[in-house]
Amino acid sequence: MPRTSEVDPRPAIVLNDVRKTFKIKHTHSFKETFIAALRRKPLSSDFNALDGISISVPEGQSVALLGRNGSGKSTTLKLLSGVMTPDQGWVRTRGRIAGLLEVGAGFHPDLTGRENVYLNAAILGMTKEETDDRFDSILAFSEIGDFIDTEVKHYSSGMYSRLGFSVAIHTELDVLLVDEILSVGDAQFRQKCTAKMLELQDQGKTMFVVSHNASQVQQLCERGIVLEKGRMIFDGPIDEAVEFVKPRGEDDENHHPIVGAIYDLYRRDPGRWGRPLAPQREISENGGGFVQEFDKGMITSSAALVDRLGEDKATVGLGKGVFLAAYRKAGGPAGPWGFMIGAPTGIIENYELRTMEFQNGTAGFAIEGGMRFDAN
Repeated sequence: MPRTSEVDPRPAIVLNDVRKTFKIKHTHSFKETFIAALRRKPLSSDFNALDGISISVPEGQSVALLGRNGSGKSTTLKLLSGVMTPDQGWVRTRGRIAGLLEVGAGFHPDLTGRENVYLNAAILGMTKEETDDRFDSILAFSEIGDFIDTEVKHYSSGMYSRLGFSVAIHTELDVLLVDEILSVGDAQFRQKCTAKMLELQDQGKTMFVVSHNASQVQQLCERGIVLEKGRMIFDGPIDEAVEFVKPRGEDDENHHPIVGAIYDLYRRDPGRWGRPLAPQREISENGGGFVQEFDKGMITSSAALVDRLGEDKATVGLGKGVFLAAYRKAGGPAGPWGFMIGAPTGIIENYELRTMEFQNGTAGFAIEGGMRFDAN
């Protein structure tokens, strides 16, 4: 199980409202470009790989980045490693980073394994003296043996991956970024890699891991962040994150995107709301707005309340409980109560009247009197 001791609260990784957009070309030759231009078809389109991602990771924490292919996981790691820069927002990291974004990245096929160890270690920030001190350990871990003085273009894929991983994990690092490389090599080597990463975790290193292997990330990580179409849709305990990404039948293919003001509220604490159960629904009653249902509650956004209360207070979420049950029964934001305002107040256990403000009045609940709604 992941280490559960107290970690340093200072952030080792911070992403603040990060956005990254790529151009997708729709033509691949001069002829195609000429024809598309004549027909006034777009020559390219924008793809939002990351759309407003904000993440803070304290020192010593192990985080799994989960999601479908194309959700933005690898792009996030490339931004953290400095391979890419964000189009908007900013990224900050503290300490030396070792990025295992591609096993053996930086290896030259015409150099020997020994020469590539020094080359790859230098790319990862190690000095020659540091590499000299660790060379025997790197060689032993990789199990390359006498092939260390053979050109790597003659290596098998397994030998290539073992040497690349061995170099990376023997660097002097503070933050380790891992992108799917634990799926390479044979079963025995994968177990060896996992054991080494657990050792680094016990040393208080910060880890950011991308993997589709649920059991592996549950063993290595304590926190899970789920991305979907470039947006963060969950951030919480690793077991809940793994459960969150599991398919749930045919409806799972609909993805149920979270957008606009509802997403702005949702992304502050995705674990509080859970998986979206349906797409956003537009409401025409009570001045208009939107509502979306989640595993753990509901979020509404009112157009009419923006002028009255301001944009931040016009979008409100409500978790499961007596108020949500009564609100749904009354028709939700389309019913007589209108859109939500603020959060419930009062403590039922102390026999206080618990109340909640809505657009058209105040709902109150007491143990003895039950639920009531007083219109404005």
